[in-house]
Amino acid sequence: MTPDRATQIQAIAATLAPELDPARDYPALAAQAQRWRDARPLDGLRVLCGTPLFLNTLAQCAALLEGGADLTVVYSDELGYDPAVPGFLAGIGIGTCHGAKEAAEPGLFDAVLDCSALNRDVPSRFGYCELTRSGVHVYKSDPPDKPVFAADSGRIKSIETVLGTGDGCLRGLRHIGVDPAGKTALLFGHGRVGRGIEYALTHAGAAVRIVDPAQGSVFTPALLNGADLVIAATGIRDALAPFAQLLLDSGALLVNMGADDEFGPGIPPERAVNHKRPVNFMLREPTATRYIDPTLALHNAGILELMHSPGASGILTPSVPLEDSILADVRAAGVINGEIDALGL
Repeated sequence: MTPDRATQIQAIAATLAPELDPARDYPALAAQAQRWRDARPLDGLRVLCGTPLFLNTLAQCAALLEGGADLTVVYSDELGYDPAVPGFLAGIGIGTCHGAKEAAEPGLFDAVLDCSALNRDVPSRFGYCELTRSGVHVYKSDPPDKPVFAADSGRIKSIETVLGTGDGCLRGLRHIGVDPAGKTALLFGHGRVGRGIEYALTHAGAAVRIVDPAQGSVFTPALLNGADLVIAATGIRDALAPFAQLLLDSGALLVNMGADDEFGPGIPPERAVNHKRPVNFMLREPTATRYIDPTLALHNAGILELMHSPGASGILTPSVPLEDSILADVRAAGVINGEIDALGL
């Protein structure tokens, strides 16, 4: 390990230390970093990381550095970020880019860790590792000439999307002074994210109405009667656009929980919480580290899957052994074992 990289890792560890315990809060990334410290599987590779940039996602950066990556981090206004973090990274010598256009300027990367397909136009030697369902939809509709590892398609992502997003939505609402107890929420989307939000809000005392045509529940204007909150969690850009005027007239608080704008252009940004960005992205820790840790370890591991799949194309899904190994690291910590047992993992 070069002295510069060692200094970077130590600085990240010191920054995380006041709030996060590796053994408790990010066991999967900590175990990955420990293994990669010796194996150095990313030695010399140019890696672009586009994970939403907040304090807790620095643990992902530390693991990449331990693996030997020549790391550049891209942050975006579309997803939101902690404004203190890019400056911190630049201060310890890690390259930062504000937006995909700036990220594409340095030329070819060996691997791109993407989120919401925002960096799909950045040239990549081995391919792309996509973090979100909405991003996978984009890659499927406009396939690149390199493979895409879909971290969202694995079992592990349920920890983040069901447990973590539900918890983040609840904390985000409380952050803006909204107590869900006694309120009625109209929830669009009942996949993993939607189920997690329903679980969190119901346990907080809210009544939740579901709209998900795939499950036989379609939208009717009557569902807006008495709704205090409208929450978008479909994973599809502009999914609620056909109902824009009804939503504007409803008086309900509009909350987006998708990585993309699910309300569509008919809803002005100022009409929705956090200008249509996910409400939990207003928080210092948008998704609690214990829930996002396994997904970020899988996101990183996708680089090795791309490297070991020469000539592959299209969407690659996580293998069972890979996910089992990450889950074993999480279970060794024991912090969320009861919750992941309830998910059937």
